[in-house]
Amino acid sequence: MIAHVAATSARRRDEALQVGLVEAWLNSQSSPNTLAAYRADIAKFGTWCASRGSIALRADATTLVAFQVAREAAGDSPSTLRRRWSALSSFYDFAVINEATSTNPVHGATRPRVGVGNPSPTAQLSASAVDSYRAIAASLDPRLEVLVGLLVSDGLKLGEALALNVDDVSGRSPKTVITIRRRGQVQKITLDADTARAVRRCVGSRREGPLLASERATSGSERPRLTRFGADHLIRQLSNEDGKRVTANELRRFHISTSNDQADDLDDVRVRAGLADVRSVRRYLVATT
Repeated sequence: MIAHVAATSARRRDEALQVGLVEAWLNSQSSPNTLAAYRADIAKFGTWCASRGSIALRADATTLVAFQVAREAAGDSPSTLRRRWSALSSFYDFAVINEATSTNPVHGATRPRVGVGNPSPTAQLSASAVDSYRAIAASLDPRLEVLVGLLVSDGLKLGEALALNVDDVSGRSPKTVITIRRRGQVQKITLDADTARAVRRCVGSRREGPLLASERATSGSERPRLTRFGADHLIRQLSNEDGKRVTANELRRFHISTSNDQADDLDDVRVRAGLADVRSVRRYLVATT
């Protein structure tokens, strides 16, 4: 009885420690996209551990391998598996630094790998399809026109586009510049001329607030920032002749692959698209062999 009470008390302490540790770790992430992905990954692993009567903080290498097998069976792609492992490795490194655990169990397990050149499952769009999407977007909603332009011509991630404010835009076409923040650093990007014109149409006479705002005002005339859900709703209005709807990832892949076709240096493409590694650029390129 005493042993059971002690074990229960220790479990509760570990659970409380884990909650605080996870939040501190997530708050240490500089990229909003990384934070969102890592939050989902640690939650998935935590739920899986809880269903087996354990907690993520005390997982060992065997548990991680079992989780990988379960996620493979659930249909996770190799790249998703690799991201999940990167998230878990980062979490356990943080836990070790903060003396919440003694070792990182990821180091004792076999991690899934995505080989160099392993193609992205994201569909490759044709130039004519993208031209059609841009024309449709311009006819439907100024915000959608801006979103499509930022993704296909300027290589922004959807989250980066949604985070832009009116005062992040400066200059006039053909030298319209946006200021974005990536991995804690400021980066300036000169916009494509068509995107710049779309941005100016979308901004109108506004001098502050989010570049891409919701149609609904929250208080008075104030309009909140367009959410990912709202952006997805807008993008879903785009479809090809077969009725297949386009995705934000497909639009961004078009930017990466066409930048390569135009003989830009791969590292320049990587920087422009905000990718961490040149290997990530190669995954988006159409195989030539």
